[in-house]
Amino acid sequence: MKKYLGILFLLILLINVRFIFANKNVLILNSYSTGLSWSDQELKGIFSILDNERDLDIYIEYMDSKRFEYNNNVFIFGEYFSKKYKDTKFDIVITLDNAAFDFVLENYNSFFDGTPIVFAGINYYQEYELQKLEYVSGVVEVHEIEETLNLALKLHKDIQNVYVVVDGYTKTSLLFQKELKNDIIPNFPNINFIFLSNSLEEIEENLKNPAENSIVLFLSFNKDAYGNYYSNDYIGKYMEQFQSIPIYTTTSVYMNYNVIGGKIVDAYDQGRKAGKIALKLLSGTKVQDLERYYLPENKYIFNYSELQKFNIPINFLPKDSIILNKPSSIVENYPILFFSMIISIIFLAVIIFIIRYQNVKLNVLLKKVEEKEEELQSFNEELLASNEQLTSANEQLIAQNEEIANNYKEIESLNYRIQNLLNIISELGNESLGIEIFFEEFLKTLIAEIPEADYGSISIIEGESWKFLAAVGYNIEGLKSLPLKREYAAFTEEVKIIYNIMSINENKMPQEIVDLMEQYTKPIKATMLKALKIGRDSYLDISLDIKQENDKIFTEESVRFFDSIINLAKAFLINKIKTEEVKKAYITFASKLATIIDSHDENSYMHIYRVSELSAFLAEKMGFTSEEVENIRIYAPLHDVGKLFISPSILNKNGGLTEEEWEEIRRHPLYAENLLEGEYFETAKKIALYHHERYDGSGYPFRLRNGQIPLEAQIVGLVDVYDALRSKRSYKEAFSHEQALEILLHGDSRTQPDQFNPKLLKIFKEYEKEIEKIYENFNEKTKN
Repeated sequence: MKKYLGILFLLILLINVRFIFANKNVLILNSYSTGLSWSDQELKGIFSILDNERDLDIYIEYMDSKRFEYNNNVFIFGEYFSKKYKDTKFDIVITLDNAAFDFVLENYNSFFDGTPIVFAGINYYQEYELQKLEYVSGVVEVHEIEETLNLALKLHKDIQNVYVVVDGYTKTSLLFQKELKNDIIPNFPNINFIFLSNSLEEIEENLKNPAENSIVLFLSFNKDAYGNYYSNDYIGKYMEQFQSIPIYTTTSVYMNYNVIGGKIVDAYDQGRKAGKIALKLLSGTKVQDLERYYLPENKYIFNYSELQKFNIPINFLPKDSIILNKPSSIVENYPILFFSMIISIIFLAVIIFIIRYQNVKLNVLLKKVEEKEEELQSFNEELLASNEQLTSANEQLIAQNEEIANNYKEIESLNYRIQNLLNIISELGNESLGIEIFFEEFLKTLIAEIPEADYGSISIIEGESWKFLAAVGYNIEGLKSLPLKREYAAFTEEVKIIYNIMSINENKMPQEIVDLMEQYTKPIKATMLKALKIGRDSYLDISLDIKQENDKIFTEESVRFFDSIINLAKAFLINKIKTEEVKKAYITFASKLATIIDSHDENSYMHIYRVSELSAFLAEKMGFTSEEVENIRIYAPLHDVGKLFISPSILNKNGGLTEEEWEEIRRHPLYAENLLEGEYFETAKKIALYHHERYDGSGYPFRLRNGQIPLEAQIVGLVDVYDALRSKRSYKEAFSHEQALEILLHGDSRTQPDQFNPKLLKIFKEYEKEIEKIYENFNEKTKN
């Protein structure tokens, strides 16, 4: 039953589903190994085309030629291949990169006679004379190094040195070096090219403090002079430490790191084009009817953050360049709100223009008045006989002048009100702003804009309850503490002015509530209020009050202004509610995932929940914020979510596992990576992907060490080992708390203290009694 539940879940998510009808056999022969980002992206591109084909039986093999030299490995791989597939006839073979293509060409008559060959990722394809091979078609890999270099020199003036990061021990890198030295470097006689090919130490020595007026050309570095192998992800993360020098590349696998970019060969695009060619052949097209090879459509791709760091204007880049990680604008995130704001701003701008236009006219009029006064003064001196008439005219002009002055003050006041409204509008899309803070500022603005108002409050009516959210002039904490019901509220969906509102409320509330309400508020003469509907049975109630001793009353202008502006508060609250609903959906999804993990693996029963609680406890003691602790508690149960992609027969096997089964188990962190996409799953992704990494670098899948491992993953990794020691398995008995603690602190044949963060171990030891109690509490729950 558990197995079928797991399969049903995978079908719902549409992840990596493949229907096998065994009608046509497809072999994908990969030159490198799983986990190498270039290879993984090529495969991803192929499956984006072939995954929906239900009549395919797809086989995947890896030659691991980055780690093992082709000439030393090809015989062993050939022996292995001939034994494994001696009875299998392939309808099509897809080769990825040079080593796989070389193997197929050398063994075509022996293993693949008559089978169409599709290739991708072939460097320096001219050496193969592809036009003579009638049984092949595919997409070649062309690294446009010189175009990238020319662009870099255009963007950075006075460059004198180019550091070339390319190893000298893999076939691809050697071909890069050959092209550079023979075809490219001679075209740049004034540039000093410095090859960094031997070791990471050599790279660090040169790039930690690089020479002035230098850039880096980052091509490929998978093996050093000592035979050590490095994955693309590892070397990409390693290069992130060199922040002071611009780094360019020609391959998509390094675009997730601190490179500016260049004219990029995209591994995913290589795989996708190969998949399309394969699909044509599987649909009946003959390989002879296709081109022997197709050129890639390389594009200029750049990282926005690196362009900003080195002050490179986007308009200096080639036309149609792709900019990665460019911050999305408010138009993309909140289109309705944005265009509403634009309309409001245009409306306000028109008002401001009219006001300023009137102001200009008033100034002209003032000037004319001044001229008239001078003229009248002249007439006064000349026409003493008409003194009475001139005096009357002068009094009229003085009255006009006073009226103009009053109009000017009103304009200044209107400008101030418009500025306040713009401030409120600008905060509507601020997701980090708390509801209570926004509403308090909103009330202050309303009171400032409506001169009759002295106090104000905002409350929410949900179902049968009534609760205060913010207040100005009252004791908000006291009001929040009151057990209020919907029936107590003075409720109206139209703007209404109520006099002596407390006398109305007294008839609805118990006396003890009335007494507390009077204690937390102040005597009120008049109240202007309106309830805005925000849900099926929920309302936002906004009110402004005039204090008892104030002789003012709310004007019609104030009522109209109040009725039009309070919708901004409604818009803000609805946006907040929707944001919280999205976050809650992620948490609910995480909870359901944890339930499915529990049903998929017999050994995980209660394990994931103990890990969750213990990890949250350690995170709190490590000084994490309450929000971070809660995220760890929610997402720690997903640390083994990748095991959903592993057969239960392996997970629940009695006795020891084979080496192949152990290798499959070690892949489960990688399986989790694509499942846990999304900003709210960031903590879950860190935990699932890195919780098997160890502080001394002995973990998997990336062999990270020390600070390279996210602290959340270090915490869950330690708790996971402790819980495994305490739990009974088919191959061992459960250890006591004291035995497990002894192993963690002093080690045994499987676990050493160097594998864990010393600070974490210290805290674990300090609070070991509390940890034991948490664990035992879960055991009691299991028994009950």
